[in-house]
Amino acid sequence: MRGSTVSLLNAGDDEALLARVAQADPEAFEALYARYSGPAYSIAMGMLRDTIRAQEVTQDVFLAIWRGARAFDPARGSARTWILSVAHHKSVDAVRRARRSPTVPLSDTIAGDVDVIEEAQARVDAGHVRRALEALSAEQRVALVLAYYGGYTQQEIAQRLGVPLGTIKTRIRDGLLRLRSVLPAPAPETAR
Repeated sequence: MRGSTVSLLNAGDDEALLARVAQADPEAFEALYARYSGPAYSIAMGMLRDTIRAQEVTQDVFLAIWRGARAFDPARGSARTWILSVAHHKSVDAVRRARRSPTVPLSDTIAGDVDVIEEAQARVDAGHVRRALEALSAEQRVALVLAYYGGYTQQEIAQRLGVPLGTIKTRIRDGLLRLRSVLPAPAPETAR
């Protein structure tokens, strides 16, 4: 790290650094990166739980900062808040992308390895589940979707929704009982 960058790290004026980044100053950018790459990575890792994707999001964050430093308005908040909100928004975007198009191993995409009957049955089953979920109350549906599709624990769901843990447990239990009564019983396995 060059001497002037070290003095920028000690200066503490993030707004001035961002103004210099807006003028394409690589030393100022290096100083901001040194200061905020750790917190940005922590935000991404906390949301994604995947080191590779968190590193990619951190790169996206600093690319966005390099390209968009002119958009920073000190009247609306501190530079730290702006940088960490960029990290938060990029992390949320990555979570949404992952939920829309989950990664499928290459071996699963080869047509010869896919059992067409199983694939068709899975789609039919998914349709049954979707219709059954629509029959639940909104509260039960949200709790079940967060638990089974979102991967959240009951404690995390309670915190996220601001509802007591016991209420979430009841909603999930009642929702599962209702699904069991609405969904068709699985067909018995047949030998091939």
